[in-house]
This record gives sequence, structure tokens and C-alpha cells, in this order.
Amino acid sequence: MSDKLPESTYAVLGLVDKVPGSSGYDLLTVASRSFAYFWPISQTLLYRELNRLSNLGWVTATRVEQVRTPSKWIYTLTQDGQGALTEWLASPPQGSDTFRSPLLLRFFFAHRMSSRDLSDLLTGYRRVLEAEHEELQAIVDKLDKVATPSARSGRLTALFGLRTAAARLQWVDEMQAEIEQDGPSRP
Repeated sequence: MSDKLPESTYAVLGLVDKVPGSSGYDLLTVASRSFAYFWPISQTLLYRELNRLSNLGWVTATRVEQVRTPSKWIYTLTQDGQGALTEWLASPPQGSDTFRSPLLLRFFFAHRMSSRDLSDLLTGYRRVLEAEHEELQAIVDKLDKVATPSARSGRLTALFGLRTAAARLQWVDEMQAEIEQDGPSRP
């Protein structure tokens, strides 16, 4: 394993392992419905990583000719790729979890905002969190009915997202109460 490879390389490697024989489009669809909640990946990044993995010999890319739709490439993990994934999974994560939050960035500079604007910002954030909470609950409920190791690990990961969304909703409640308690502020 190369320590210089980004985590996204291993995210795509794990995705190919989880959904073997899938096209890039299919892999992107699976990613968007699963680990994108905590590790977003763009189409450009996914294809760049698939090329890297192919060059490393960790995945094979097979062209599939189709009659009514454009031809596509499907990806399968190699034995070397399986070894690299196993080694990466056994290694401790480097650094702490970090994430980017456009809301918290604005909140950091909220002294320039009126109470009303700040409240509106939190209300919009609440709607996003409630939708995310609903989506994650549906994933947990669906995976509760599947008895495979893959479904179990997906369910446990979704539970983390569900609990995190609930904690963020609680934070929004606390911030809304504090803003209402403080009364009007200057812009």
C-alpha cells in the first residue's frame, strides 16, 4: 500500500469491491446513495480514481459493447486490489474527521447578520437536516431487513449519519432558542 494515495482512492477501491462488475455510472449511483453522506465524490473524481486503480493493477476495466446504448466499461477488483484494500482497512485513519460546513462558516461570521437572517439560515438548515434524517432512517429501515455482512456495515454507518443528523437538529433548536432569547440584533 502506498501511504501517498488519497483516501478517495480507497473509497473507490472499496466501492468496486462492494459492487463488482459495475460501470462507473453504476458505481457513482451507489456512492451517491451510500457513503456520499460522509464522503462525497464527484463523477470526475470517481473516473480519475478508476483510472488510477486500473494503472496500479488493482482493478480491471473491461469494455462492454452494447447495441442500443453507448458502450461502457465495467470494473472488477484484482487480487492485488483486494490485498491493497485489506491492508488499507487494517491501517489506522490518519488525522481526525473533518468536514466542510457552509452553514458553520456563515455562523462563524454571524455577528454581521441580523437575528432574523440568522433565524432564516437556521430554518433552511433544519429543512435540509430533516430531509437527510428521513433518507437515513429509510436506509437503516431497509438494511434492517437484509442479513448480510455488507448490509450490516452499511446499516451501522447509516446509524452514525442518523445520530449525527439528530444531534445537528438539536443544535439548531438550541441556537434558535438562544437567538429568540437575545432578541433583535443589529445587522
